[in-house]
Amino acid sequence: MNTKTNGSSVWPYVIVGSAIGGAVGFLFMTESGRKIRHAITHPDELTDEIEGARSVIERKAQVVTDQIHKFIGKAKQSMDEGERVYREAGEELKLRARRLDRRNDEITSQVHHTVEKMNQTAVTIEHSVLDPLVELGAIYRGVEHGIRSLFGRSKGRLGTGPIPVRDRMGF
Repeated sequence: MNTKTNGSSVWPYVIVGSAIGGAVGFLFMTESGRKIRHAITHPDELTDEIEGARSVIERKAQVVTDQIHKFIGKAKQSMDEGERVYREAGEELKLRARRLDRRNDEITSQVHHTVEKMNQTAVTIEHSVLDPLVELGAIYRGVEHGIRSLFGRSKGRLGTGPIPVRDRMGF
């Protein structure tokens, strides 16, 4: 069998013919093909079906859009609430820091006041207790020195310590 006629190939014609035959067989021999033929021959019904499909798609799109808007609204509300709580927490933290500063200042002031009182108490003790004791000691040493001088004993001799009581009385 010779597949060439006048220098051209027969195969493209065979393929095109097979495709056309398959399409015609599909349109006339199957249920799906009958539906497609009916849609082509009755375009007004196809328009109604397309319009119905468009309506269904619009309703579904509206439902999805509404759900997205609700979600976005809730997300925005949550973000606003989070921001409000964050601001309140910051203000509370600042307030607590100010209270802590004031309390620290009060404690520092009380410590300084207590130290000042202790200093005044030490000065008072020094003036009212220690100064008289030092004066008494000086008077005692002066009296002792006078008595030693009176009885002829000087503090510089060996073996002399404080004047015994009997020597002080002149015994």
